[in-house]
Amino acid sequence: MFTWDTGAGLVPLDYTSAILDVGDPSGHEQAGLAADMASYMPTRDAWVKLREYATTQSIEIDTVVVPDAWADAAAQAKPGQLPPGAIAYTVDGIRHRDGVWNDTAETLSVPVAFTLFMACPLDGDPCYLLRLSQLDNPLR
Repeated sequence: MFTWDTGAGLVPLDYTSAILDVGDPSGHEQAGLAADMASYMPTRDAWVKLREYATTQSIEIDTVVVPDAWADAAAQAKPGQLPPGAIAYTVDGIRHRDGVWNDTAETLSVPVAFTLFMACPLDGDPCYLLRLSQLDNPLR
């Protein structure tokens, strides 16, 4: 389960940096991955506002599968476009958000889905993250 907590003394950049640390070591996809992460995280100003509500959010993962469309996508890639060992994993789960509104504890749980585009080099080096799909617009 992945959790972010507005009251933990961390800011969105702390969470984004942790994800970028497992990103493409060549740097080719880092700017794109940073943009992907920015679309997942609240802005710094929104984060400050969410602190007032003691907001936490987590994702409970139900399934992780290689999407059926991945084979077609990989076949359509131009030579050299994908790094060796490139793969996609679609994650389906439940996003849980908790906080306090007008002194009342509030909880929201909604389905969520996204796709991780990764590379697992054939030479045994660690896998790394290339990009993330748009939230709730995964590859199927």
